[in-house]
Amino acid sequence: MFRGRVIFLLIGLFSFAAGAWWLNRLSTMKSQITQATVQKTRANEFHDLLQQIMLERKTELLVTDVEVTDQMISQVVDATWLETLILDNGAISDEAIVVISQLEELRHLRLRRSPITNEGLRQIAEMNSLWYLNLPHANCTDLGVAELSKLPAIRQLRMGSPGLTSESASEFAKIRTLRSLHLIGVPIDDRGLKIIAKMPNLQSLYLDDSLVTETGWEWLFEEVPNLHVHVNQQHHDRDPQAHQHDK
Repeated sequence: MFRGRVIFLLIGLFSFAAGAWWLNRLSTMKSQITQATVQKTRANEFHDLLQQIMLERKTELLVTDVEVTDQMISQVVDATWLETLILDNGAISDEAIVVISQLEELRHLRLRRSPITNEGLRQIAEMNSLWYLNLPHANCTDLGVAELSKLPAIRQLRMGSPGLTSESASEFAKIRTLRSLHLIGVPIDDRGLKIIAKMPNLQSLYLDDSLVTETGWEWLFEEVPNLHVHVNQQHHDRDPQAHQHDK
């Protein structure tokens, strides 16, 4: 009788385990199906938006809600007249940059949530028409920044990357056409600030989470009094240009 109870208990435990495994399997399959459906829906939304761009020959493609992939970007190459491409919820890689760099009229490129590396920046550096580049979530190094000095028309640059160092100041300073520079989480120090301040056409400087000290800022406002400055998204107390936002 005892042996029978043990066998019965083992059978029960096996049945419970098998049932739990099957329920987990069903849950996983359902999740995969849901994810595939969502991705298909997103792809369709992007395709429809791009079709509208193609039919109406609009010069701006702004995608804020759809998560754009490298595969979806391959469709953009036919819109050769695009001047603005903004992807705020994408996660595209260097592979997509190869396609984007073929848009010869593109002037404004903003890629959020996209870890573009040095290789991607090498491709971007070939875009002669580009004047505004915004890569807040890049994954490049100082060597990648050096590539951007090849851009002949760039005026505004906004960039953040965990791979950048304080030495990147020298590379940013080589982009001599820049009028506006916004660095996010780049460890620029007082020495780097003095290098950037010498940029011949710089009119606006935004530094978020830098290593610049109060001594460095005091030097800047004394030596470059006309520079428009934001520190951590706010005007510094000594910024003589603060009134520009009060109008």
